[in-house]
Amino acid sequence: MFRRLKYGVACVALLASGAAVAAEPIVVIESDLPEAQSELLRDVLGDVEAPARSVAQARRRVVSAAKSARSVMRSQGYYDAKIVAEVIETKAEAREVNAENEPLVDDAEIRRPPQAILRIIGGEQFTYGTLNISFEDGEPDLKKPLISEIVIKTGEPAEAARVIATELRLINYLQTKGYPEAKALTRETIVDHAMKRMNVTFRIATGRKTRFGTIKKTGTAKLAEGWPNMIAPFETGDEFNIAKMNRLAARVTATGVFDGAVATLADEVTENADGTVTRDVILDVEQGDVNTISGEVGYSTSDGTGVEVTYERRNFIGYAQTLELRGTAKTNEISAGVAYNIPYAWRDDRELDFDAEVARLDTEAFEGERVKGSLLGTQKFSRKFRVGLGLGLEASQFEQNGEDVRAYLVEGLGRAVFDNRDNVLNPETGFNIEGSIVPTYNFGDEAGSFTTLRLGGSTYKRVSDKFILAGRVGTGTILSKDFATVPQNRRFYAGGGGSVRGFEYQTISPRRNFTALNDEGELVEDFERIGGRTLIEGSAEIRYKGEGPIGYVGFVDAGTVSREQASGLDDVRFGAGMGVRYYTSFAPLRADIAIPINPRSGDADFQLYISIGQAF
Repeated sequence: MFRRLKYGVACVALLASGAAVAAEPIVVIESDLPEAQSELLRDVLGDVEAPARSVAQARRRVVSAAKSARSVMRSQGYYDAKIVAEVIETKAEAREVNAENEPLVDDAEIRRPPQAILRIIGGEQFTYGTLNISFEDGEPDLKKPLISEIVIKTGEPAEAARVIATELRLINYLQTKGYPEAKALTRETIVDHAMKRMNVTFRIATGRKTRFGTIKKTGTAKLAEGWPNMIAPFETGDEFNIAKMNRLAARVTATGVFDGAVATLADEVTENADGTVTRDVILDVEQGDVNTISGEVGYSTSDGTGVEVTYERRNFIGYAQTLELRGTAKTNEISAGVAYNIPYAWRDDRELDFDAEVARLDTEAFEGERVKGSLLGTQKFSRKFRVGLGLGLEASQFEQNGEDVRAYLVEGLGRAVFDNRDNVLNPETGFNIEGSIVPTYNFGDEAGSFTTLRLGGSTYKRVSDKFILAGRVGTGTILSKDFATVPQNRRFYAGGGGSVRGFEYQTISPRRNFTALNDEGELVEDFERIGGRTLIEGSAEIRYKGEGPIGYVGFVDAGTVSREQASGLDDVRFGAGMGVRYYTSFAPLRADIAIPINPRSGDADFQLYISIGQAF
């Protein structure tokens, strides 16, 4: 009984504490306004944590609220609104007394706090009347009258915010049509109470019509002489456009090579015969770090544990290019590689990548060596969509059916990507679709041709402040008359941290069973993974992140690999698990643990993955 009583007292105390700090409106609003305006008033006037302690405090609150309410009403077009501010003080109720005529409750406990009230009669909402533009220095030379850019119309509700937005629209339009010095002067606004209208005259100074001159580079960055002109979205002599000038700076920073870039107009002007002036563009670019060394340590019970080290040298010949040298030492891979990226290859919308690598691979699926190189040109059709075409070469030697098989590959590279994710390493919204086609000819021991097709996508949706849903699907197939033509490392496998978690790396694969002698000289049944023609896999995640840097993930993965051209779903492997994310300023650190739902013989009981970035 005592414990129940103590629990009840605690609950009452907690509720009382919550009531004490609960927010309440600073004033009570009584009005005939539409709900939208009433809601706006409540939002603007705000809340207080406690009722007024005195009549004087309530009066100060209501006077201040009345001034704010007057401004809000005018901004919504209610220029004849009547606002009455009141403070109502409630006297103490009759006191209850005991037999000795002593009060049972103090006056302070039964006296209600003074209440601040605003009574508002909105009246008729004013509308826009005449809308004009007055030019300080002559009407600008435009293909269509500037007044056509006024989007507010006579007869619409006279909301002040839309007037300001229209003024900004007019200035922005002029600055994209050759007038960099266009600015708004004090506008003339006349409120006609008799007609219930607001007449507006926008006053604008346009300045001189301007054309782009040459681009002059400043700052600490080393740039090749013609590089700024190559990436510029305008040419010398073009009509000034502030959006294009800002785009020039954005293209410089988009390379990721520089600390920052700003484009501005020079003060000096050159007079032109047509009455315009020409001004050069000053492009200030700050270099940032030229040389960087970075490393990544990863642990996985399946994908390989070890370290990757990368050295980058940026912009060393003035074309914003990046040279990358990398080395990997893992339990299943030892490799060294070089990559070279030119973000603007002779055009602002074209990128060029060269990559070469030599590697020793030792996975559950195959063991051998590989040397490869590729050259890929990417055409950027938009910020989200790009297509790449290129050529690749590879020489390899992998064990197949107990023998070393050599392959010499020449392949075409075709790739298309549509990506509107908000972040590559930690996406929260958007989706990504990627497809590739790689026609290949093998000049090695198993000569012949084959073509690899792949298609995959992922999507992300924030469903609340703390939860994100993420999904991924992928499929691929290999077209070939003789599957032996396809080297072991080019076949399809599933399993691992970026595939089906819970299964070891590349362990989801068709198998070839055979009989072999063990160390004791006994015949035993064994198998090897031989890879497949067709791959289907997918993942689903729910991601939670609260206020702090720690987040949590629950996931289910699935995948199947088949030797048939048209894979069925009769041998799908499922993995499930959960993970922890530590969110840093650049990417989350990931730790996942997963178990196979339907393992086969030889599969481990669980897998652990630690790396940088989300799983997909």
